[in-house]
Amino acid sequence: MAHGPRVTRRRVLRTGSVALATGVGAAALAACGETKVVTKEVPVEKTIVKEVPVEKIVKQTQIKEVPVEKIVTRNVIKTVEKVVQQKVVVEKIVEKMVEAVAERAPGIDIYNLDTSVAIDGKPWNPQKGGEVSYFTFGNPTGFDPATWGGRTAEPANAIFELLYNYGPGNAFYPGLASDLPEVSDDKLSWNVPLRKDVQFQDGEPFNADAVIFNFNRFLDEELPRGHVVRDISGISSVDKVDDYTVKFNTAQPQAFFVKMLGHQHAVFASPKAIKEKGEDFNRDPVGTGPWKLSKWEDDVKLIFDRNEDYNWGPSYLPNQGAPYPDNLRVQIFGYDMTVNAQAFEAGEVDILLNWSFADYKRVSENPAFHVIGYAAPGMGQYLPLNTQLWPLDDLVVRKALLFGVDRRTVTVRANGGTAATNISNLLVPGTIGRNPEASKLYSYDVGKANKLLDDGGYDKKNDDGYRLAPDGRVLEIVYPDRGDPVVELFKLDVEKNLSIKVATPKMDGATFRSAQQDGKYHTVWIGVGGPTGDVMYDRFQTSHYGAPGRAYSFFEYDGVPATKSPDAKIDKLLDGARAAFDVNEQQKIWEEAELYLMENAVAVPLVHDYLPWLTNPARVGGELFLGIDYLPNYAQWYSTQE
Repeated sequence: MAHGPRVTRRRVLRTGSVALATGVGAAALAACGETKVVTKEVPVEKTIVKEVPVEKIVKQTQIKEVPVEKIVTRNVIKTVEKVVQQKVVVEKIVEKMVEAVAERAPGIDIYNLDTSVAIDGKPWNPQKGGEVSYFTFGNPTGFDPATWGGRTAEPANAIFELLYNYGPGNAFYPGLASDLPEVSDDKLSWNVPLRKDVQFQDGEPFNADAVIFNFNRFLDEELPRGHVVRDISGISSVDKVDDYTVKFNTAQPQAFFVKMLGHQHAVFASPKAIKEKGEDFNRDPVGTGPWKLSKWEDDVKLIFDRNEDYNWGPSYLPNQGAPYPDNLRVQIFGYDMTVNAQAFEAGEVDILLNWSFADYKRVSENPAFHVIGYAAPGMGQYLPLNTQLWPLDDLVVRKALLFGVDRRTVTVRANGGTAATNISNLLVPGTIGRNPEASKLYSYDVGKANKLLDDGGYDKKNDDGYRLAPDGRVLEIVYPDRGDPVVELFKLDVEKNLSIKVATPKMDGATFRSAQQDGKYHTVWIGVGGPTGDVMYDRFQTSHYGAPGRAYSFFEYDGVPATKSPDAKIDKLLDGARAAFDVNEQQKIWEEAELYLMENAVAVPLVHDYLPWLTNPARVGGELFLGIDYLPNYAQWYSTQE
């Protein structure tokens, strides 16, 4: 359901490159049944219309129109005209519901990631008061935006805000910024205008001084910084232009500059509160968001109170003012999806993310609940392979995994086929920069996989039937079990097909994260959404290895944490795409990068990025809207309890 102003030339900044058209998230849905696509030309400057395949799964067969994306321009960005001439505009896509797929996933409604969905299937009808509840995985690490790690961004999204937000069409919309940035002629600086009506929860004004204070902390190498490092790595300094304008400087042209300001961690804390509270700020945070933290019981729950003064919410959502409920309660859960689902069914939380098919399928069959699935373009869900850790430092072993894992069986058994399998590409269909040549590299071929291992010298086995290296070591992969839906199925498949041992030690998220950035494990289950090939940047650009939260392939890593490897080819490609303002050039570079990564077998692609949300309409109404970071806007919910 659409609310608020439609996409306008003053509100939209395309993801990364200015006015860059995105792939459509719903192209990441189940690969069966028929899809009818209807395109309509719209009056946008210098646009092109083309067909985009989209599918949607629901319980009943029906026709539904969904606004997908629209590109607009603004004259202050000098590169826009060239970009818009070359890309796509699709105003509406009429989707035919596929009954055959619905039978495999009854009761699960699947939508584009950029779609706002009515939680209870009813028109917007908010009532004030009461409580709504959500969850987070594990205890937060603290709420200082400069230093937090782990899953803190989920509850922190209630307190803090960004300069730009992902909105409809996977486009960027002004958040705490008042408009689009102006880029300099040399494309090395960007002037960002700020809203003048925002204040922190302690009454302090949000202005240029507050932005500079926070970014100086983000850029301070002496500070033990957290996840924000990856988001703002291309920014070198920030200057004050006037009280409500800041200038961001970059060492090289950054076509994806706005993405750095619109990712989940570059949020703003009250400078006064940071100075006065010191370390205590971690447990008593002050931001500009719609909720104020009032209580934190470690490993149990967080309670937030409504920010009565809030009046600057996203323009594309129905509520721009203060939240309707009196309180937001966030329960602190672990990674056991079955335990979490049972807590949801018992009424402990109103909305819950759950990726265990057996659990969310059971919930979907209960008419009292509503399961909302979101699919995104991007890299999908995949298993990164640690190319620095034996035996995956051998390309032969990595390629054997790509040929020897029956990904279709593994993932369908894990998720019931609700998301389409991704066999040989890092990027899923509908993502700009996907290389069709990469799809030809690998197929499911157990015979070929075993021949690779035999020819590579791994032709002997021990008494347990596991392959041995020439030096007698058992080939073993360590895949920590944090409740991932494919971990046990992957283990069974690899051990059966390839005779490679797979250890799956159970551990909580905090234990895993403490060692992941050092590359202690061979693989883990992750996913990342995004409309373009730039999603590869923070997973494979080498300066991200060794930084907080990086547990990925370590490909071409020279061992120096959080710094670029001087001779890394992948850095030259990914940095080159970010420095290119021509869309065709970006796409060509991403295609080359994806092919290069998959030729080096850096990951095992599994399925399109898809996550289901369990909702209880008897307790909560309103709209569920997520950005690429899968973070809900909590101010769009209201209690439906009498």
